[in-house]
Amino acid sequence: MNRFYNIFKYALNQKLFSVGMMIFFFIVFDGILMYLAPIVITDAGISASLMGLIIGSSSIAGMLFDFFLYRAFKEIHYRRMFLLMFIMALLFPLFLFGGNAIIIYLFAMAVWGVYYDLYNIGTLDFVERTTEPVEHASNFGVLRSFEGLGYLLAPFFASVLLIFLHPGPVMFFAILIPLIISFLFYASIALNPIPERSKYKRIKENLFNFFQKLVFRKKIILPIFPLLVILFINLIDTAIWTFGPIFSEQIGYANGILGGAFMTAFALPPILMGWTIGAIVKKVGNIYAAQGAIIVSSIFFILVGLTTSPLFLLLLIFAASFFLSIGIPSINAVFTKYINSAVDRRKETETVQDLFTNIGTTTGPIIGGYMAEYLGFANAFIALGVLGIAVAIFLFVFIPRKQ
Repeated sequence: MNRFYNIFKYALNQKLFSVGMMIFFFIVFDGILMYLAPIVITDAGISASLMGLIIGSSSIAGMLFDFFLYRAFKEIHYRRMFLLMFIMALLFPLFLFGGNAIIIYLFAMAVWGVYYDLYNIGTLDFVERTTEPVEHASNFGVLRSFEGLGYLLAPFFASVLLIFLHPGPVMFFAILIPLIISFLFYASIALNPIPERSKYKRIKENLFNFFQKLVFRKKIILPIFPLLVILFINLIDTAIWTFGPIFSEQIGYANGILGGAFMTAFALPPILMGWTIGAIVKKVGNIYAAQGAIIVSSIFFILVGLTTSPLFLLLLIFAASFFLSIGIPSINAVFTKYINSAVDRRKETETVQDLFTNIGTTTGPIIGGYMAEYLGFANAFIALGVLGIAVAIFLFVFIPRKQ
């Protein structure tokens, strides 16, 4: 209950609450399009494997945009980043619903990758610029709660839209409603500037400077354990969000239930884990919590592929996501400990973490698309589970000795 208590507590802080509401409605907009994109692309006659490649290109666009952003702007400010984010976000549904050619969808994914990168940078800058370091964790937690709630409700709204509307102009304007509401909250922030810290300095290093330094100074030596888990978790998450919406709609159509129920069950645990993750990780330790979470979640993914009952499918995907969610804060704790023990490499460490996150979000849709086309949805879940068990075995065999 701590996370929702924090939302209520910080609601008294009107500025933070306004940013949180801006994030909530923006993520509802983004989540609806995330759910619809695989369906729209495959309905245009594009294969699932090619659809995965198209969606995976969005993360590549986001990484390339980092090179441009930090060289084009001398100062990264959240108000400017959020404004650019809204402009780019408006273009995404235009491209997505504007044609059925592969090149159009690639433009849509490029826009998607860019505006989501702007969202992450703007959120990071807002918290770092307007709050003291001691409050960063609480503020990030509150804002991520708004984000999680948006992703939880988005599949439901997207499925309802598919019941009453077909992808086209009417759906485009319906999807713009949460984006417009989000922009109104942004306008209230922009018109009433939030006081900023008197001493502010960005910590995170941009990708261009990181690779530029890496050529001349090979000093980035990080434990393989957290990097591998970061890669795996993001790969699994984005793979399921690639073929999951299509699978979810098929389940709904075949069983007379709302199509978005499956993906809603997958999106719910990350919010609930805020209540219990601290106690779980504290008892078993960060490393063993992540290892155990991967094994258990992988078993549930395999069971998803072996089940046909819609009720059991919902319960199993919920359980798989529940245990997978344990790995994220566990790995964040590992990185925090590593950063504290190597302060002089903090910027490089955070950049490497982002790099492996982007690799996971790029390869996930590609692998998910190929699995869905050549293995089928059920076998795709089994394959992801087997992959997870293979990762867990690697960690169990090699990591204890390396630690």
